[in-house]
Amino acid sequence: MKNCVSIQLKKDKIIIKIQEEAVQDEIVECLKRKLAGLKKLYQEEETPIIVTGKVLKNKEVDEIQQLIKSKIDVEVEFDTPKSLGLYSIKKTFNREIAISETKFHKGSLRSGQKIEVEGSLVILR
Repeated sequence: MKNCVSIQLKKDKIIIKIQEEAVQDEIVECLKRKLAGLKKLYQEEETPIIVTGKVLKNKEVDEIQQLIKSKIDVEVEFDTPKSLGLYSIKKTFNREIAISETKFHKGSLRSGQKIEVEGSLVILR
């Protein structure tokens, strides 16, 4: 994955978005390349950086935070929870719904019968 990190410049913050599928080594390499260009914007700037996207482990959060702070002395916030919970479940559910397919079944289902599908099921009588 060549471009697993994207940077968006907003008026009052800079958002670094990490793709869900990215692994830590790729994230670090992308950040190293992109932070060099971002450092030029931080001559006298104090705009906070917000990291969002992938749910990161504590060790990964610390590594990314140290990398950013070593290049740019600025406040770094993480918009991802440090533990898997309702946020992660909701995000996974929304992603799976977006890629799910609807299945159609013409006919009825009697008591005891079942149909198992991934995604949505519409039963037409």
